[in-house]
Amino acid sequence: MTVERPRDGVIVMSVAGALDMVTVTRFSRLLLDRLSSTVHVIVLDLSEVSFLGVEAIKVLAQADLRAQIEGKRLSLVTGVRAVDRPLEVLGMSTCFTYGSRPVFGAPDVGEFVPERRAPRAEERVENHAVPRQQQRTAAEVVQRA
Repeated sequence: MTVERPRDGVIVMSVAGALDMVTVTRFSRLLLDRLSSTVHVIVLDLSEVSFLGVEAIKVLAQADLRAQIEGKRLSLVTGVRAVDRPLEVLGMSTCFTYGSRPVFGAPDVGEFVPERRAPRAEERVENHAVPRQQQRTAAEVVQRA
């Protein structure tokens, strides 16, 4: 787990490997500490996660709720089956905001603003991942902010 500050008010927290019973405590502490900080935008890059356990999903749901209550923006960058599939199966994929311009503020005039949603089933390829041209890295999300 790494944390970067690409610019004022924005934190990118990148996670790689398994988010399971062994790592969820550290993940929770790190994420909740970031939500307690003075930043307004937290980008949670889960594109390198190989396993997403139920406890980690609970932490994500709690963090999303806390961010909404505190007026902060929490954005997930996913695009890997290990993350997208468990959220989808549990019916939670539509609960989160995914990396896109609307997460960071008002769009430019005339800019299309997609609804807050997870990738639709028809947008997936055979391995259930979002096609590469539709994926955004954390750096791309921050750059578009």
